[in-house]
Amino acid sequence: MAETLRLESWATAREALRHRDLRQGLYDEGRALMDGVIVNLHGASHTERRRLENRLFRRDTFAYWERELIPTLLEESLATHSLPQGRRDVSDVDIVPVVRHAMLRLAASVAGLDIGSDTADFLRLAGLMARLAAASTVVHATGDKTAIVSNGLAALDEVRSTYLAPSWARREALISDVRSGRRPENDLPRDILTVLLAAREEHGLPTDVIEREVAYFPWVGSHSTSIALVHALHHCFDHDEEQPGTLRTLVDEPDTLQRFVHESLRLHPASPQAVRRAVADGQLPTGHRFAAGDSVVIDMVAANRDASVFGDDADAFNPSRTFADGVTPWGLTFGSGFHACLGQELAGGLPPGQSDGDRLLGAITVMISKLLDAGARRSSLHPPVRDERTTRPTWRTYHVVFDPQFDQQGEPR
Repeated sequence: MAETLRLESWATAREALRHRDLRQGLYDEGRALMDGVIVNLHGASHTERRRLENRLFRRDTFAYWERELIPTLLEESLATHSLPQGRRDVSDVDIVPVVRHAMLRLAASVAGLDIGSDTADFLRLAGLMARLAAASTVVHATGDKTAIVSNGLAALDEVRSTYLAPSWARREALISDVRSGRRPENDLPRDILTVLLAAREEHGLPTDVIEREVAYFPWVGSHSTSIALVHALHHCFDHDEEQPGTLRTLVDEPDTLQRFVHESLRLHPASPQAVRRAVADGQLPTGHRFAAGDSVVIDMVAANRDASVFGDDADAFNPSRTFADGVTPWGLTFGSGFHACLGQELAGGLPPGQSDGDRLLGAITVMISKLLDAGARRSSLHPPVRDERTTRPTWRTYHVVFDPQFDQQGEPR
């Protein structure tokens, strides 16, 4: 009879995340949308897919996005969600969709969905991605799970027919032209869809697997990043209330702001639990045993707040804390080992001294800096609202105001 092993310490959690006999299990309830997707693969099939896609996730590309693309996408999204003509002088803006939609444009491009400039069409895609996200992470849903998955499958059908089909056809034509010598290889888009289509025969990739993979990247890239950003922004505002002037300091000192982001990521992993299924009998280096078929539930919140690793104040927000060798400032939030998040450097950057060449601050730090520099502060009219539709720690709405009449300390300019 299958058992459930529950792990809470940082050491056992890290070893479980890295163990070769423990496969991903978090998305089992949403397998209709996640079957064959990279995050759900195990063993040789996962290694093969990761090698295919890793070529797209380069540090020099991330650095370019940080400098040139992400600030522009954020500004465009703010204009869409603000008052007419993009006024933000005293406007009250829900920052959750602003950030989510900025990252969705980037993530959709990485996935290989050709998104035009029509705002209504883009917002339609955003709605579909919200439904896909809810269905894929249905394990954490508090509502009717069967209905949520059905809704997600209907959304996938719409993504397939409206957005994926024309993108697919364009890339197949380009790949054919390259292979026949009519075009140079550098004419091919650098995205997931192109990589998978070019390799589909060699790697035996079914059409439905490619469709689910391409649909996965936009929602996971936009939703997880927006959730993490709002948590970090919340801590920035709280810290400024305790120590006025903090927000201005964070704009002037990017490394300090990045430490705030990393500390927030540690305290708020996107999923409160990671789930693994044992594919064989085994034992963790820490001594915990499991049998084939057992479930291993990893309490990510507890592991990231392990006092033996992060200190007696591990439950507190302390961006000045220090870390032992081998311990990342964001804890295990991005996973560990062969299933570590492909986009962790894009979202969180790298700590000072770890970037080769361009300094990587991460999309979250870059966007928060832009928001604070524009005068963002927490709205007093619309307090933040938690999302009760999921057990994941997320905000349903988080309103900020932009008032150029005041600086970051609340004093007249």
